[in-house]
Amino acid sequence: MPRINWHWTYKIAKGRGEWMTLLFSLLLALFIWTIHNLSLRYTAYLQYSVHVKTNIEGRALEADAEDAIMMRVRANGYTLLSHRMNDEISLNLEPKFLRPITPDSDTFIVYVSEIKDVIEKQLIDGKISNVENYTTEMVRVILPRIDTKKVPVVAQTQLDFTSQYMAISDLKLNPDSLIIYGEDNIVENIDAVYTRIISHSGVSKGIQGVAYIIPIEGVVISEDYVYYSQEVGRYIEQNIELPLEIINVPRGKELLPFASSVKVVYRQLLDSHKPLDMSDFRCVLDYKDIESSINSQAVPRLVKAPQGIYSISFDPPYVDCIVLDKQ
Repeated sequence: MPRINWHWTYKIAKGRGEWMTLLFSLLLALFIWTIHNLSLRYTAYLQYSVHVKTNIEGRALEADAEDAIMMRVRANGYTLLSHRMNDEISLNLEPKFLRPITPDSDTFIVYVSEIKDVIEKQLIDGKISNVENYTTEMVRVILPRIDTKKVPVVAQTQLDFTSQYMAISDLKLNPDSLIIYGEDNIVENIDAVYTRIISHSGVSKGIQGVAYIIPIEGVVISEDYVYYSQEVGRYIEQNIELPLEIINVPRGKELLPFASSVKVVYRQLLDSHKPLDMSDFRCVLDYKDIESSINSQAVPRLVKAPQGIYSISFDPPYVDCIVLDKQ
């Protein structure tokens, strides 16, 4: 069995350890040097492609500019490095900044000197010290003509109320209508836009929030979301027996209902609860409803009711009637 020379083994191991220490020191020095240099500020030329959003009636709401904006900036190394990964800026411009080349042209000119504040508000965030100058005088934006239409917003809801609580107002949307933009054959077939489902469970107080609009393929919608709100209150359920009053019976006719009265079930807010009697209500059977009915049934209707009454129902829900000719 060969004899191991421990002396040389120790020297080799020690040499490897020194090389590893040297390599680690070089990498650490390189890292510190890189961080230091990236934190310094430099003057450099940057070029940004531009995405424009605007609101010119009858025109597309947004488009990519045909030209890029080049500028000389004062910025740190981190910003210059990140620019390589994100070289686009999105600008919300008022229509006054976009000038058509000719009255009927789809091409609009945007002068950089007029929108410097908009650009710099987006770019100068502590990383870019300042924009020293612009080498681009103007950019072109193509906004083709499109059809527009104002349509209502329809809320889709899934609300679960705590026992003895209910909605005491309609769900309010703000805005309650939006403008859609798109090709004529698409826009003309759209009568409304819909929210994603507004879902709440265990509701025992007023609700409010943001409801996002469901996108429609081939259509641009003026807003991505709307605000909603609805009042909620606690109620007690009451009922009252009311006589039926027959109205709109023509001459020569007689209407005979099978019931002379109906029970009205209603809800009343607990904090505004007060005793009610028959004089606060008026319940009728309309002869015109019998004329349009195929089975001589009429639905009772309340034509007089006090404020603060909700969720009204009738027992029975309809009344059988007989129509006679007077002799």
